Amino acid sequence: MFNIAIIGRPNVGKSTLFNALIRKKKAIVSNISGVTIDRNYGIGKINDIHFNLIDTAGIIDRVIDKDDFIIQTLKAVEDADLIFFVTDYSSGILPHDFELSSILRKKQKKVIHLVNKFDVKNNNFSDKEAMKIGFKEIIYISSEHKEGFNEIYNSLIKIENFSKTENKLFSRINNSHQINISFIGKPNSGKSSLINSIIGNNRLVTGSKAGLTRDSIHIPFSYRNKKFSLIDTAGMRKKSRVNNHLEKQSISKSMLAIRMSDVVILVLDSKEKLNKQDLILAKRAIDYGKSVVIALNKWDLIKNKINFKKYFIEKIKISLSQLHDVKVLPTSCIKAYGIKNLLDNVISIYGNAQTRVSTSDLNKWLKFLSEKNPAPLVRGKKNSLKYISQVEVLPPRFVIFCAYPKDIPSSYIKYIKNNLKKIFNFSGVNIVVNIKKTSNPFTVQK
Repeated sequence: MFNIAIIGRPNVGKSTLFNALIRKKKAIVSNISGVTIDRNYGIGKINDIHFNLIDTAGIIDRVIDKDDFIIQTLKAVEDADLIFFVTDYSSGILPHDFELSSILRKKQKKVIHLVNKFDVKNNNFSDKEAMKIGFKEIIYISSEHKEGFNEIYNSLIKIENFSKTENKLFSRINNSHQINISFIGKPNSGKSSLINSIIGNNRLVTGSKAGLTRDSIHIPFSYRNKKFSLIDTAGMRKKSRVNNHLEKQSISKSMLAIRMSDVVILVLDSKEKLNKQDLILAKRAIDYGKSVVIALNKWDLIKNKINFKKYFIEKIKISLSQLHDVKVLPTSCIKAYGIKNLLDNVISIYGNAQTRVSTSDLNKWLKFLSEKNPAPLVRGKKNSLKYISQVEVLPPRFVIFCAYPKDIPSSYIKYIKNNLKKIFNFSGVNIVVNIKKTSNPFTVQK
């Protein structure tokens, strides 16, 4: 598919343009410079054409320093077939725009100059200055109001026709399913470093400073002929410590990433003991019905590894009874240790989560379970479990019907879940069991 990278200095509206073209609020938008530091990918669409779209960090006058986020942006330029070079109509053309345009011209890429925020009045804006940038094609747009997008479409169509001989056509969206994995954890637990280790290059910006990742970044990846989308999320601190709007946006994106995931990897720093915030993050994933794998990261720094792993497993069993069979897997980004084992377990859990059990097998099991250990009596009456059916996969969701659903204690529901997981091989999977009231067959339906 045709690759288009959005390039420009900070705060010219690149992420707003990215969101408008992919038709989702995927990238965090803020009037604070430097929110985007990693490449962000999406499928862009204008009318009847689709293309890969790459949002990048704003390049400023520190290009010479070769900061990590600058390298990430320049890598996006290398990967792109076309560049959307974005400037800001409201502020006018600035010296940084000229510096950046000079870098792009050296790359010898096809560039369309998009002057954004054209809906904002600025009597001091100079068309001559825009032309001095040096790119022949200039389109005035408003990403926020989607103005000028038809002009972009017309330019892309010309490129499509021109590129037929090079087989670089825009293509339709590929709907083949992939395993979506989100990496969650406290700030500086090593989520970005772990993803870099998985894909084998420094795709994400990392550092000792906590909170570098602000947005949820989706990264395509293949392993054992399976497609993955690795989702890096912002580190989530205690709610009481979150006091600025940008961090609240980041956490909201992280929560959305969890809901979009098939499997969630909770990344823990092995140097620190399991604490309440780690447990809260795991519980949030469970509440969304997601299967959780725990990565004990920075494992190379632990000396007494056997006892340390036992400590974590026992602590989890006590604090998170819902995760009694959770996979606790040591990893090390520096040593590239445990990466294959982590991915193999994710594939196994994903396969288990897609299991669909026949209704007849489920009801045979339910009858045996009810006879062996019946539900507690309700005011001296039996509360028989009448019928069970599986209604969903990913996560597997079951509905059980009985006379008094509200009187089924949580301990008995937990007993049902554990037995279901054991008998039907839902190892490592977070299954959902809902108890509903048996409908009266003699009730007249209106």
